[in-house]
Amino acid sequence: MNMKSLFSRLKQLFTKNLVIKGTLILTIAGFSTRIIGFYNRIFLSGLIGAKEMGIYQLIFPLYMVAFSLTTCGNELALTKLVSSYKSRGDMHTAKAFFKACFVVSLVLGLIVSTIMYRNADWLCIHILNAPECSGCLKTICFGIPFMAMKGSIHGYFLGLERSSVHGISDFLEQTAKVLGLYLLATYICIRNQYDASFAVWGIVIGEIIAFLYSVMALILHNKKNSFPASRKPIYPRQILRLFFKDSVPLTTNRLALTVLQSIEAIMIPTVLLLYYKDSTKSLATYGVFSGMAFPFIMFPSTITNSLSTMLLPAVSSASSTLNRSYLSKLCEKSLHFCLLIGMFSTITFYIFGPCIGQLFFQNKEAGIYLYQLSFLCPFIYLATTLASILNGLGFATHNLLLTFIATIIRIGFIQFLVPEIGITGYIIGLFTSYLFLTITCLHKLEKVISFRLHFLESIFLPGCVFTILGALAFWIYQRAAVLFTEAFPAVILLIGVIALYGIIGFLPFLIIIYKAPRQPH
Repeated sequence: MNMKSLFSRLKQLFTKNLVIKGTLILTIAGFSTRIIGFYNRIFLSGLIGAKEMGIYQLIFPLYMVAFSLTTCGNELALTKLVSSYKSRGDMHTAKAFFKACFVVSLVLGLIVSTIMYRNADWLCIHILNAPECSGCLKTICFGIPFMAMKGSIHGYFLGLERSSVHGISDFLEQTAKVLGLYLLATYICIRNQYDASFAVWGIVIGEIIAFLYSVMALILHNKKNSFPASRKPIYPRQILRLFFKDSVPLTTNRLALTVLQSIEAIMIPTVLLLYYKDSTKSLATYGVFSGMAFPFIMFPSTITNSLSTMLLPAVSSASSTLNRSYLSKLCEKSLHFCLLIGMFSTITFYIFGPCIGQLFFQNKEAGIYLYQLSFLCPFIYLATTLASILNGLGFATHNLLLTFIATIIRIGFIQFLVPEIGITGYIIGLFTSYLFLTITCLHKLEKVISFRLHFLESIFLPGCVFTILGALAFWIYQRAAVLFTEAFPAVILLIGVIALYGIIGFLPFLIIIYKAPRQPH
């Protein structure tokens, strides 16, 4: 295969297939959003100081609970329903579901924000143990209704497999946060007395801007696309019943996961104290693990999360039309792609973990954790994708049960193993829980859909290729790094070497193995 035909096939792969095209758009937007978010954290920490930054971070567990209650389940349910009815050619009913979801999201947003605002003092005293967070919590309540309505619009467009609206909206939200904070700091807060509530206004501004863009995109879409009225009568009660049938399990799943993750976050530093017998050491260990190492492990999940977002409507559409052949191929190729990302990430963090820890954080401990956590990558990325496929097939309740069990497994390891062997006990718990989640989800999917993952193509061959290329890349980096005395050029070199070996390693699999299935018209 010559270079011209190679790039021609790549172009066809990323432009003709809606799942891959949408994944690419969301991935680019996701990476851009994370980079802007990283800059926003640096800007905020320098503006408001460490103490106020801590107060700012404390409100996010409650904010995520509000997100789970008002947005997540509704958005996913709407995506699934719109995609299903679109595939049947019944856009009139699909729009009826959107209208129902929009109203429900608005009502939920207003209810949750009002309750949270009126009880902010009590929540901050009894839940967060930080009365000084009350002002921040009250401020963020103004953004919750906009977040809820925006989520319903995103769900509608994702059901139509229009991922660009979601991606651009998220990008604008992050950008608005940074620009809004800058403008507030420059032209409004003239006293130069910044606190955490000032920072929270950046979130509210971002939510409003993203909502306004989503509304504009919806108006333009409706003007360009007109659909014939349905011959069947649409009853609001029936629409709401079908909507809540999908929405409630998904919302419950997300809410349960958010609450349990909050419990995890609270338990870990507390239990680490039993191991180290020193509060400073336990908090430092937790900070390095959760604030440095684990975010790096999750960074490649931007790609798999984007794929998962696009898989939900695609799977739902194929399932509703009983297109088993396309569904089987879609699952095979999607899981294979996740395994490729997982194998690449495992090899990269295993080989380059210490270098990353030292260069980015000047912390050897962070590098050790990256090395230990590297084996998690395939299972974390696979679990996310498998969950999205099963949600698209209508097994949200099953996912809820498995997520509960996996989280309880981690909490069990925190309670019983961390006091004995420290943070390593939690790493073992993470590996066990995600291994359980991956195996059980695969087992469930195999019972529903006939598909195959070949060991040679999916695991052995990529593992060999990435190991050889990774070792070669590490050797090149070591030889070239001695030429630099400053950290910044070494960081650029490290990123460049990893990116180059990743591109070289991925291309053959993307072209030869990963031939995307096309949805028949």
